[in-house]
Amino acid sequence: MYPASRRTRRGTLWQLGPHRLLCGDATSPADVERLLDGSVPHLMATDPPYGVKYDPSWRQGLVNRSDARSKIAGDDRVDWSDAYRLFPGDVAYVWHGGLQADIVARSLRESGFQLRAQIVWAKSRFAISRGHYHWQHETCYYAVRKGRTGHWRGDRKQTTVWQILAMPGALKRDPTETKSGHGAQKPIEVMARPIRNNSAPGELVYDPFLGSGTTLIAAEREGRICYGLELEPHWCDVIVARWEAETGREAVRL
Repeated sequence: MYPASRRTRRGTLWQLGPHRLLCGDATSPADVERLLDGSVPHLMATDPPYGVKYDPSWRQGLVNRSDARSKIAGDDRVDWSDAYRLFPGDVAYVWHGGLQADIVARSLRESGFQLRAQIVWAKSRFAISRGHYHWQHETCYYAVRKGRTGHWRGDRKQTTVWQILAMPGALKRDPTETKSGHGAQKPIEVMARPIRNNSAPGELVYDPFLGSGTTLIAAEREGRICYGLELEPHWCDVIVARWEAETGREAVRL
């Protein structure tokens, strides 16, 4: 889902109903302060660049290939503690590459968090790779700030293995969950589950790396409010287009 015209540039701030989207830098105190505008979210659910230098171009023409077309900005970096330190809340869900888990764990601890669990998303299909093993899972740290509460609202039946279809929207003809071309787009349920488990309706969710906007769409569906940043203007346009398709409403440039 590529927007036909460019609507965003660096520094553009969007109001999408109750949600806010800034085309800015998650490691910039000024950008984060401008986005939050005094609000204090207690939950961060995010999928930052993994630091794996992702380049999907070699997959074109393969059977069962990815539909991703673009590289990911910032994907030469694993330690995003500069961004995590700017999050003022208590609970963090941070997706990460399995081989970089130690660096991500250290960056969260150095940002004041205690690791509570590592969640494994068991995908319904594997991703073609050039390694000996094809990856069929991704991992996420669930962390709580030292001395704070997890704001847990989930039940006692949940496990650390999440079996979620890779892109269920493609099966349901859901225009907000079809592939956008973003190399790291996740199904909405991957972000909706943390939102349900660790926030109440009407509460604020923060995502400093919105990418194609899945966290914002999940917040919309779960009755929460998402404030997020995305560095690339093109992906901000995609986020706006996804939200407008989801709600039938028009985003406002502030």
